[in-house]
Amino acid sequence: MELFEQYDVDGHAAGDLNTAHSFPLFIMANVLEFESEIEFVADINDYKDCLMSQDPTQENPNALWFNIDIPKGHLLKAGDRVRVIVEKI
Repeated sequence: MELFEQYDVDGHAAGDLNTAHSFPLFIMANVLEFESEIEFVADINDYKDCLMSQDPTQENPNALWFNIDIPKGHLLKAGDRVRVIVEKI
């Protein structure tokens, strides 16, 4: 008897082939997409940096911003424009 059961990424037990009630993998719902300029790249540690664009809510309460860690080697710098996409999988 196994004490632990391995689970796949979707939360189902590995080898569970009953997919009649589950949704197909890789169907993603686009929740949000916007473009913005990187204002600052912070050096977090030896493995990652942080890309930032601050929120000027005092001037524009509808403004969107981001602050996301990213692995080193990305070659991005302040002033570069990026597209931020949030998808529900």
